[in-house]
Amino acid sequence: MPTYQHPGVYIQEISGSRSIQGASTSVAAFIGFAESGPYEVPTLITSWNAYTRQFGNLSWCGFMSWAVYEFFREGGVSCYVVRANQIVSGQGRIATATIGSTTINAASMGAWANRLQLCITNSSDGTSGGSSGQTPTFNLLVVIPASVINPSSAPADQAMQMLAAYVKQNGLVSTRINSDSYYVLETFSGIAAANVALQTRINSQSMFIRVAAFDGMPLPNMPTPIALNNGQNPTWDFSGALEALVKVQGISLLAMPDTVGSTDSSGATNAVLQSELVNQGLRLCEQLGSMFYVADPPYGQNMSGVLSFKNGTPPPGTLQGGQALNSNYGALYYPWTWIFNPLSNTSVPIPPSGPVLGRYAYTDSSIGVWKSPAGVYDGALCTVTSLAAQVTDADQDTLNPNGINALRNVINYGNVVCGARTLSQDTQWTYLSVRRLFIFVEQSLKNSLQWVVFEPNDQALWAAVSRDIGAFLTTLWGQGALFGATAQEAFFVTCDASNNPPEMRELGQLFIDIGLAPVYPAEFVVIRIAQKTAGLDSCS
Repeated sequence: MPTYQHPGVYIQEISGSRSIQGASTSVAAFIGFAESGPYEVPTLITSWNAYTRQFGNLSWCGFMSWAVYEFFREGGVSCYVVRANQIVSGQGRIATATIGSTTINAASMGAWANRLQLCITNSSDGTSGGSSGQTPTFNLLVVIPASVINPSSAPADQAMQMLAAYVKQNGLVSTRINSDSYYVLETFSGIAAANVALQTRINSQSMFIRVAAFDGMPLPNMPTPIALNNGQNPTWDFSGALEALVKVQGISLLAMPDTVGSTDSSGATNAVLQSELVNQGLRLCEQLGSMFYVADPPYGQNMSGVLSFKNGTPPPGTLQGGQALNSNYGALYYPWTWIFNPLSNTSVPIPPSGPVLGRYAYTDSSIGVWKSPAGVYDGALCTVTSLAAQVTDADQDTLNPNGINALRNVINYGNVVCGARTLSQDTQWTYLSVRRLFIFVEQSLKNSLQWVVFEPNDQALWAAVSRDIGAFLTTLWGQGALFGATAQEAFFVTCDASNNPPEMRELGQLFIDIGLAPVYPAEFVVIRIAQKTAGLDSCS
């Protein structure tokens, strides 16, 4: 209490109510393979250009790069990128080829690149084929033998499945090179024999190869393509990368798109291992209570395959099933998507988590976390050119009850998200918008009520806490996040002697009971129509 010694006017600042600040809901974390950058260090990225400067470019079978690319294209604003390390150092290798003193590597680790071959054509030393003194040039082709890939078949090898689908989707035609047939995956014409020209152009434009070393001399004509070799599949340390996220505040969404690269020794998709990795991500989200995981299915799954993956039952023709996915802190989307790569002017297959999380971020910013990121507007996948499978109404009759969110092509609207469910079997948490609303409220209160700790646990504190929380929830109700004709119907806040008896106060505990009436999405719209006849006024 201040003392006053002389007559006059004294100014005192009185603390007002402390507002509850809404927590972030649309900052995603992506974990997976990257060409460069620190290992297991969450790095804030605010644009695709920022990603390329620190972590490299788009790379075939490097699924995290495509996910981040699509996240920004579909409406994302900021995310954290965590470059995963290998469990066994050196186990995974990048396939490589040496042409003279030039070394060319595959764009990502794995045995997938051992099928790639390189062809050099029209190599010029600056004298032949033109005036003396012209800059030497050559053409570089990335090819794959037609004998090892059949666009009409579905081999067990995941890498071959994807390459076969890529050839078919883009209408590539086999070409004769030195009496053998090849599919040309990429062509780089008129490359000037200069170190910077070769490395800059190919490393920024190719999704299949990278130039690691080049002496500046034109590459010789190679009538017989040379193969990349020694590529080996890695085993990524997702556990270490997930642990790195624990120290970062403000992350609310999670994706690990490179889990889809989990394969067995033959290169076939290992759905059992992938389900274990997805469950690791789900457990971290449950532990922290602040993140929501958007999971990807294995590549090339049909209806029975994706159902087996979700429910943990053995896929057809196998004896072992994986771990069932059952959590209200995650969602699963099916099928994979095809997106346009402007660097190659081709369509590329990628897991759905990247574009879907972009729609999460877009919907959060334009409406709010309580709105499902689904439907023909908020769920519109604007940059997706096509879907890997066409889901029918009958298919979705099975997918929806099993908590698998379908991506579908809707007439007049294009490719959209047509599901808004979590992976949980608990009917309280069927809808992801409800779970994410509660995450948002919980984290907002946790962050904004830190000032309450160590305050006197009395009626004045109870009233201040009730007032601040009530104002926050009233604002949410006014924005449409809560259901009710009045604020009293939409929520309640209790913090008084009824839930804070003396024995609890003696333990230093303060209890605040809050009840929310969330708004559920209109998932099933039933239009009832009848012929109007005399005496019939309404449908019944």
